[in-house]
Amino acid sequence: MDEQVLQNPTKVPVQTAAPAAPKTAIRPHDCVFVWISLVLGFLAVRYGIYNQNGFITTAVSLAIFACSCVYVLKSGQHPTVRQWLLGGVICVFSFVYSLTSSVLLHALCFVFLIAAQCWWVQAIAIKARFVTRFFMFDLIRTVLVQPLRDIGSAPRSMKASLHGSRKALAVRNAMIGIIVMIPLTLVVGVLLAEADSGVNRMMSQLLRLLTDNVISMIFQIILGIPTGMLIFTMFRADAVQKLYPLPSDIYYHDKVSRLAVIPASAVYAGVTPICLLYLMYFISQANWFLSAFVGRLPSDTCYSEYARRGFFQLCMVAVINLAVILCMLAFAKRNGEKHTGLKVYTCMISVFTLFIISTALAKMFLYIGEYGLTRLRFYTSWFMVLLTVIFAVLGVRAFVPKLRTAAAISTGFIVLFGALCFSRPDAVIAEYNISLYEQGVLENLDVRMLCELSDDAYAVMLDHRGTVSDDPIFEKYLKYRLNDYEKDPLLTLNASAQAVISKA
Repeated sequence: MDEQVLQNPTKVPVQTAAPAAPKTAIRPHDCVFVWISLVLGFLAVRYGIYNQNGFITTAVSLAIFACSCVYVLKSGQHPTVRQWLLGGVICVFSFVYSLTSSVLLHALCFVFLIAAQCWWVQAIAIKARFVTRFFMFDLIRTVLVQPLRDIGSAPRSMKASLHGSRKALAVRNAMIGIIVMIPLTLVVGVLLAEADSGVNRMMSQLLRLLTDNVISMIFQIILGIPTGMLIFTMFRADAVQKLYPLPSDIYYHDKVSRLAVIPASAVYAGVTPICLLYLMYFISQANWFLSAFVGRLPSDTCYSEYARRGFFQLCMVAVINLAVILCMLAFAKRNGEKHTGLKVYTCMISVFTLFIISTALAKMFLYIGEYGLTRLRFYTSWFMVLLTVIFAVLGVRAFVPKLRTAAAISTGFIVLFGALCFSRPDAVIAEYNISLYEQGVLENLDVRMLCELSDDAYAVMLDHRGTVSDDPIFEKYLKYRLNDYEKDPLLTLNASAQAVISKA
C-alpha cells in the first residue's frame, strides 16, 4: 500500500469535509414571492384551518392559485390547455367553502385543494399532460417530499431580498424602533386611562379584544410561517425538479418488475380457490343478493339486518378483491406478452366485485327508501359508487393495456367528488327525509338528527317550517344557531348561512 502511494503521489487520499447539500438558485422574483407566500401561509392557517368560514376561505384559495399562476409565468413556464383545465378545476372547488357550511366537506375540500394545487405546479414543471402513470407515488413525493427538500430556499430568498436594499434597511430600522417603543407606549396608555374615563373604556375594550384573540393569533402566526415557506417551495417546483427530479416511469417499472418473483401458475392456483369460494358464497346467499333488485326483503328479515349485511359484504369483498388484484399484478411473473391468465383473473374478480357493489347499492337504496337518509348512509352510498369506478377501470384495463389507468381513476374521482361537494349532502338529506315524511312514507321524522347537520339542512328546514316545527327542538336549535351568528359574524360568510338568516 505504501509503495503504491509513493509511486503515485497524486493518488494520496485527502481528508475533506462532507460535500454540502445542493441548493436551488434564487431568482429575482423569489425575493418578492417569499414575502407574499408568508402572508398566504398565515391566511391559509387562519381561514383554511381555524376559520373555514366561506367567502374569505374561497378568496384565500383563489389568491394562492393566482400567485402560483404568476410565479409559473414569471419562471418562463407555459402551461398547456390540459393544465389550465386542471387549474380551472382548482378554482371551481375553491367555491365549495362559499356554497356550503358543512365542516366535513370543508375538511375534505381543503385536503383535495392542497394536493391539486401542488400537483398543478408540478405537472407544469415536468410537462405532464394530466397525471403520470404512477400518479400516487409522484403525488406523495410532490406533496410531502420535495417541498421539505427545498424549504431552505425561503430564508435564503428573504436574506437575498434584504441584502443591499435601502428600503429593506429602512423597514428593518422602523420595526426595531416600534419594538423598542412598545414598553413606553404601554406606560403612556396606562397613564391616559387613569386620567380620562373615555380613554379608559377604549383601552379596556382594546385590551379585551387582544386578550380574546392574542393567543389564537400567536399560534396562527407560528403555524403560518412554516406554511408560507411550504407554499413558497410549492411555487418553486421547476427549480426543485432540476436537483430532485421525480423518478421516471422506467424507475418505477423496474421496481415493480423486481417484485414479480412468483410463477404465474402458482398465483393462479392460489386465486382459483378464492374465486370458487366467492361463487359458492354467492350461490348460498342468492336470496339475499337478488331480493334487493326486486325491491323486497327475504322472508323473516328486518331492514336493519339486511342493510348491515350488505355493507359488511361490500367492505370485506371489495377490500379482499382489490388486494388480490394488486398482489396478482405485482407478484406474478409475466411469461410472454399476452398474460392471458392474468387478464382473465383480473377481469373475473373485477366483474364479481362490481356485481357485489351493485347489489349492496340496491340494498342500501331499499333501506334508505324505508328509513330515510343520514350522513352515514349518504357518504357510504357515494363511496360505493367510487369503488364501482375503480373496479370498472381495473376490469377494462385487463384487456385494454393502453388505457391510462391513473388518469381514468383520477378523472372519475374528481367528477364524483365534485358531485359530492356541490350537491350539499346535508341539504339533500333534509329535503329527502322531510319530503318522505310529508308524503307519509316515513312514520317519524328525526328532527334532532337534522338539527345536528350544518346550515345547509337548516335552509331546507326553514322552507318546511310548518312540518319541522311540530317538534319544539327545531326552534330551540334555530335560536342557538342565530345566537352563534351574533357572537361570531364570520359564521355567516357562506351562502347557506345567508339563506338561514333571510328565511329565519
